[in-house]
Amino acid sequence: MTVSFLQKIKSFLGQVERGQTTDFGQGGDEMGIDTSSSLARALIGPVSPLGDYYLPPDLFGGCCPRVPGEEEGVVWNAAAESADTERVHVVWQAKGEKIWYLAVRSSELSSHPGTWCPFASLLPGMKDAIDPPVIYTYFSDESATMMTVLSDGLQVHRGTSSVIRAKAERAARELDGAPVIELIPDRIAKLVPVPWYSLSLFEERARRILATFSIFGAVIFGALAIMIWLAAAMSTVSAHADLNEIRERTEIKSLQLLKAVQEQRASPMREQLARFADVNDGLLGLNGYLEIYVIQDNVPSWRAVLPSNVTSDRIKDLGGQTLDATDQGVVIGNSKDSLSLGKNAKGKK
Repeated sequence: MTVSFLQKIKSFLGQVERGQTTDFGQGGDEMGIDTSSSLARALIGPVSPLGDYYLPPDLFGGCCPRVPGEEEGVVWNAAAESADTERVHVVWQAKGEKIWYLAVRSSELSSHPGTWCPFASLLPGMKDAIDPPVIYTYFSDESATMMTVLSDGLQVHRGTSSVIRAKAERAARELDGAPVIELIPDRIAKLVPVPWYSLSLFEERARRILATFSIFGAVIFGALAIMIWLAAAMSTVSAHADLNEIRERTEIKSLQLLKAVQEQRASPMREQLARFADVNDGLLGLNGYLEIYVIQDNVPSWRAVLPSNVTSDRIKDLGGQTLDATDQGVVIGNSKDSLSLGKNAKGKK
């Protein structure tokens, strides 16, 4: 299945879900709520309160060309390539022909849920941002962080306070006296918090594709059943059958059609999709990810990776058990045979 086909399906379903786009005019952007920034995405998603600000140790960012309607995919690809993982949290803002973004691995936010990054509120186009070039610094007891915003780029540096101060002064001189703004608690308190946005295009596209094929399959099956019913009815009329006989056969065909539709609605595929969704949603709630999901003889088997700080009770609630421990976290599955999945299993993924 090609990328362009996935993008067409995603665009179609997105338009159906939204009905229409709404222009928030954020940062002079006129693309609408679905593509302008991660903040706009968060506004139409579930509402959750933001806690204190937090600057992740491995924060990184950049600037990339804007493709109208594909901002989310562009940012996700750039962040996933830089982080060497598909599990990333991002904040982005599109303005003009550029997209500025900050990103962090999702695992780094597992111990700081509900936090926000002050640098995210200062991306070009945000309410509190200053036109580039500009240099933002933040100093803590342990280390210091500097974000340099250019008209066509963004860089994040981290180090000791003395190193960051020297680097900021040198960058300001090289940028013809660009302002250096130090983020202190009083200044941060005046910023508009921008929540992190979690992206996983594979899971999102997989869910929508499965849902789309389920709907199309039901529609095609119903259309075939109606055609068969019409053919039978026309054959009965052409044979000059008795009116009572025609009525009886019509009732039988109608009952068969209703039965076929009910069987389609109660198909095993819907149950398997529901099981998959329950497992996947539970893993997302624990900042974990699903490695493999196999169905063999109508029995699902799966393996996933969770952060090491997840308790055994939460793992049992998912219907899983601990199988192994790796550098990425704790490997769990719904059976001890889950470790061999993907090697010698012959199921349907």
